[in-house]
Amino acid sequence: MGGISPGTVPPVSFERAMVFIDASNVLIELRDVKAKLPSFYELGKRTVGSRQLTRVYIYTIQERLDEAKAVHGEDCFKGCRVVLGDSVPAKNGSVREKGVDALLVADLVYHAAMKNFQYGIVISNDSDFAVALKRVEDFGCRTGLVSLIRKAPQRLIDSCDDFTLLDLPSLTSLGLASKL
Repeated sequence: MGGISPGTVPPVSFERAMVFIDASNVLIELRDVKAKLPSFYELGKRTVGSRQLTRVYIYTIQERLDEAKAVHGEDCFKGCRVVLGDSVPAKNGSVREKGVDALLVADLVYHAAMKNFQYGIVISNDSDFAVALKRVEDFGCRTGLVSLIRKAPQRLIDSCDDFTLLDLPSLTSLGLASKL
């Protein structure tokens, strides 16, 4: 007689997952609480649970990438695919980012349309990603949202299947972050 034995692997373990990290947003959240995250890949890996992690993407600009490596460690993005937007000079002498969110959205929707994953996770608190998360579901993919440090806006939470808040106590207890 067939059936499922108690030792079988749960079906979710066969799902391919990709993680899309809005690093510009995440780095500000970490800076505000003076936290160090030595491995963004490990963060992505922990967010997918038992699913098969196929890729962790990082989206930012070169200047923020360099600043992050100085704070979080030279290898903090090891194992991740870094996608850089454009830097535009601001009036106060600093730089602004251009196109970073658009790059994340384009990759998220592209990989969903190409069936490169069944579960896509966005790590951000930026509610601009709400529409993109809904669009991914149009391709039959499930979506997750992870916000770091503070809870994401309700509009963003409502746009996905699963939501997780990883505040600083959670990040430290999981061994993902430490105080600077």
